[in-house]
Amino acid sequence: MNIESPTFIRVPEQFTHAGNLAASQSDQDPRSDSFSNDRVVIDLRDCEFIQPGAVMWCAVYSLLIKNRDIDCELLVPTNLGVAQYLKGLGLFDMLKEAGIEVDDRGLFTSESQIILPLTRFSSESEAEEMINLIIESLDESGLGSANIHPEVAETFGELANNAAYHSESEIGAFGMAQFYQRGRQSRFVCAVADGGIGIRDSLTKNPIYKDTVHYDWTAIEYATQELVSGTGDAHRGIGLYEISKGMRYPGRELFIHSGIGLLHVETKVYQEDEIYTADRTKLFPGVSVLAVIES
Repeated sequence: MNIESPTFIRVPEQFTHAGNLAASQSDQDPRSDSFSNDRVVIDLRDCEFIQPGAVMWCAVYSLLIKNRDIDCELLVPTNLGVAQYLKGLGLFDMLKEAGIEVDDRGLFTSESQIILPLTRFSSESEAEEMINLIIESLDESGLGSANIHPEVAETFGELANNAAYHSESEIGAFGMAQFYQRGRQSRFVCAVADGGIGIRDSLTKNPIYKDTVHYDWTAIEYATQELVSGTGDAHRGIGLYEISKGMRYPGRELFIHSGIGLLHVETKVYQEDEIYTADRTKLFPGVSVLAVIES
């Protein structure tokens, strides 16, 4: 019997988001009917540094593959610190519960300052529960500047509610929040992702945008404008606009990755009216948003 070799996706040493991946390895969309791999191995063994946007890709891509009843394995980093971080974040346990192979023997939970571990959700009510958990965790932790805590919770809430309402994801959505500190520099990071229809398909449900939004990158740009929504509801289309506006202060960053479009907002000096443009990049099957708020 001829057994085909598995498809390997090898991540780089510095893995910040899906745009770092080689197109030849990651451009196949597991949501597509043409995705025909018998077995996929996501190889993190050489990874020396990983950020939440990349963690979200690992979760979404793996679970989309498993959702197609295709065998999937994730090879954990040989770097102990990176492996323990992912273990503490809950990535390995989440994947194993879904039937994905993960050999994380000998690892213990990291002491990293996680406000909300990687959490799977599928409804606005579940998103609200996560927001409450973040508020409680921030109140108890004393991490960072207390005056930033409400903004962290509000930012996460907008992202989570957007994913629950718009994504139409068969695997649900995922959220996490963490505090980082290096010397005198500290920041909060909120990340939300899904494996759903993506921003472009969501926007083009609105007849206004059906014949004007042709690419993932232009869809992201539209989505960060005020009152732009695929629903046509006058009360929608505010969340991403407010978040992108708030991220234009110094010390903040925003990544919005959908399909093959990626918008990165990083401002050194506050410029309220500055226009940010998205670029073409490697595939993220769904939507991933990462917001960084300096404390």
